[in-house]
Amino acid sequence: MLSIIDKQYNFMTKTTRIYGATLLLLFGSLLVDAQKPLSLKECINYSTTNNSKVKIANYDVEASEQRIREQQGIYLPQINGSASLDDNLRLTTTLLPGELAGKPGEMVPITFGTKYNLSGGLQLTQKVYDRPSLIGIKSAKINNELSEQNLQKTNELTAYNISVVYYQTLVIQKQIDVLKTTLNASEQSLKSIQLKYENGMAKKIDVDKIRVSYNNTQSQLQQALLNYSQSLNTLKFQMGMPVESQLALADSTISVSYEEFEKLDDTGFSFENLIDYKLQKTNLSLTQIEKKRSLAAFQPILSFYSNLNVSAMRKEFNFFEAGQSWYPSYGIGFKLAVPVFDGLQRNARVAQSELNIQKAKENVKYTEQAIQVDISNYEIRYKNALANIKKEKENLDLAESVFKNTQLEYQQGTGTALDLVQAESSLMVAQNSYFNKLLDLYVARIEQEKSKGTLLEFINSQD
Repeated sequence: MLSIIDKQYNFMTKTTRIYGATLLLLFGSLLVDAQKPLSLKECINYSTTNNSKVKIANYDVEASEQRIREQQGIYLPQINGSASLDDNLRLTTTLLPGELAGKPGEMVPITFGTKYNLSGGLQLTQKVYDRPSLIGIKSAKINNELSEQNLQKTNELTAYNISVVYYQTLVIQKQIDVLKTTLNASEQSLKSIQLKYENGMAKKIDVDKIRVSYNNTQSQLQQALLNYSQSLNTLKFQMGMPVESQLALADSTISVSYEEFEKLDDTGFSFENLIDYKLQKTNLSLTQIEKKRSLAAFQPILSFYSNLNVSAMRKEFNFFEAGQSWYPSYGIGFKLAVPVFDGLQRNARVAQSELNIQKAKENVKYTEQAIQVDISNYEIRYKNALANIKKEKENLDLAESVFKNTQLEYQQGTGTALDLVQAESSLMVAQNSYFNKLLDLYVARIEQEKSKGTLLEFINSQD
């Protein structure tokens, strides 16, 4: 990047350079702050406000809170207003006996009403007893609890995904550092054998062997750099960070402290700490409350109401002139709705609710068994990963020792190019195997904490 900037500066005037340098200094501090290395906890904290799935889960919680208010509103007073304006283009005519108009024996047409009628009113209703609505409020609160638990699960799953990718990125970074060191050593060997070949002290085939080894190491380094970029992009995605943003990780290397990893928490676990179990228990509560609502549908509903109306009738449209007559009316009352027969629909809903309760109970039982199996399996995997990393570390140390000794022998003229290539190849195999097992160890530890419902506590305890 600096070389590109230098080339661009060559085309600038002195004044432009001064302004460019000033702007670079001005925005430099902002860039450094934007690229501040983030720890694992900071990456997870970033996701709580930027990850799309976490945002959606938060919206669901807010929506469930509004549903509670909606259900509560059903039991609050309801006030509705109404108004109507009629223009009777032709009044209704009816026939009356002629005796009333001095025409006995005839039917006399009489027109009733006025051309314009205006009326308006307010009606207040208040539920006095409505068992299904009261249960609906409890159901909405349980749904809110379910939404909050789904948010917790989303946060835990996001934290898990970020943790796996975070450690994967760090392991790749460590692998890159080692590959650079190996490539540098291979380059020195290539220069040395090339010099010997030019002086007639080595064969062309020896140069080719070491060049092939050098190219292979270079290829692996390029692949590791590509893997690092891809892993970093995946981490940004899990965090909810734009892929074009700059991201640096606080930990540039990963080291293995076996004593730290061997500290297993044998205090057991509680089902109540596991979000999957809590979700199933909440679903069970929800099916039980739905059964109560179905049973409540057999009970009557009692409501109180009152209304106030006012109306006016005019031959001409002069409703808003002073001195005109308006006719009020008002009243109060109670309304009782008693369910009698609905074709046995309520009975069917109660039966369905009972079946849903049995299903929910089985899901709770199944979840308990699955959790116990997961915890046992993940603990076995973790112990196996810990044992494997110890073996791989020993193999890596041996491979490094063999490579250094072989390299020294080759430089002293007592070793062959083939021995050096084979030692370097064995070292590359040992390095790849070690880094794979190292990542397995970190992932196994994360999965073990996740299976016990203590992942977030474990991450927060890391310094």
